[in-house]
Amino acid sequence: MSIKTTNTAPIYVRLMGGLGNQLFQYSTARTLADARGTGLVLDARYVVRKAQHTGLALEAFDIRASVLVESSRSVFSETKIKWAKWFKRYYRPMFNIFCETSLGVDSQLEAQPNGSMLLGFWQSEQYFSNNKLLSKDLVLKQRLSGKALEMSQSIQVEQSVALHVRRGDYVNNAKALKRYGLCSVDYYQKAIAYLSKHLTDPHFYVFSDDPKWVVENLSMPGQCTFVSAKDIAPEQDLILISQCKHQIIANSTFSWWGAWLNSHYDKIVVYPTPWFDEQTISAKDLVPHSWHPIAKNSTA
Repeated sequence: MSIKTTNTAPIYVRLMGGLGNQLFQYSTARTLADARGTGLVLDARYVVRKAQHTGLALEAFDIRASVLVESSRSVFSETKIKWAKWFKRYYRPMFNIFCETSLGVDSQLEAQPNGSMLLGFWQSEQYFSNNKLLSKDLVLKQRLSGKALEMSQSIQVEQSVALHVRRGDYVNNAKALKRYGLCSVDYYQKAIAYLSKHLTDPHFYVFSDDPKWVVENLSMPGQCTFVSAKDIAPEQDLILISQCKHQIIANSTFSWWGAWLNSHYDKIVVYPTPWFDEQTISAKDLVPHSWHPIAKNSTA
């Protein structure tokens, strides 16, 4: 990771969750730091300590930031972070820690001074869509090779459609299932039909943590290729999804980034709605307006 040195205090951001969430946190904080002409520090203590998903997943990318790890000294102690989270609805920022209070765009974020820590998920392209420097950051340090390279070469010459099916923790974790809910068979079949109607000879590339479920439940016209997670690292999976010309995504930030990083001007992206099953959580700023919604559960 390259480190940008300046004479001003950097912006800090707390990393939480897997690769998709970390990309949101990095992109938002990096954009704020770029606007100020200052550096960025990634507080990776939580993801390293908890070993969430893949730990510091951003390490695979050529990002511009330094990293704060468990052994590092920091003015932002774990105690201060806990207090800031507890009192975020009544007093913020606290200890120079600016906490997100909802998933909608927070208009106060841009006003936070250098030296602040951002604590939240920041799930909206509105925070960073105008930052042209991000396209250089969000590339892999290591080029695709082996199975991933073979898949990439096929994807780029075909009418490729990435179909992402996430089950895993959504099925096995009661809290995650209640929060997100599962994309139904009906959702995927309608999405497949929609893409098939608008494209000629689509080739579906399936990315899933449960390929057996896909085989047993989904029917795809034409060509279909399963991308094996055993042979390809998660960050390579993400790049392969983004290289497909079109995407059918799950209600997953990993899916979201695969579609958002797709640079094809005429791309079609289908996403499930509502994104969250919990009605108290709004996704109004999460999904770009150009993407096409299909009901996650309805059979109507």
